[in-house]
Amino acid sequence: MKFLKIVSWGIKFIILAILLILAFINTNAVQFSYLPGQSLNLPLIVVLFGMFVVGAIFGVFAMFGRLLRLRSEVARLRGEVQKTARLTRQDLSAPAEQSIPTIIEKK
Repeated sequence: MKFLKIVSWGIKFIILAILLILAFINTNAVQFSYLPGQSLNLPLIVVLFGMFVVGAIFGVFAMFGRLLRLRSEVARLRGEVQKTARLTRQDLSAPAEQSIPTIIEKK
């Protein structure tokens, strides 16, 4: 288990190192047009990182509706579990009286 954790951290470190190297290599200025007729000259890495952040924010907002639906479903299911647990406790704590039939044998 510990070996897998070390390998996982090693892979993460290698990916981070590659991304940092690419970031430092790609510092050339590119033209970024944000409105028609409006543009800025920015380093490529700034544009890429900015688009990554914008995409992550849109992804979070896209999943927000599903998150709310799942939370309401979890609350509904918890209510059902509590209701079932209450019914089970009532059945266990106060069993109904049962009459035992008696059989009388005649000889």
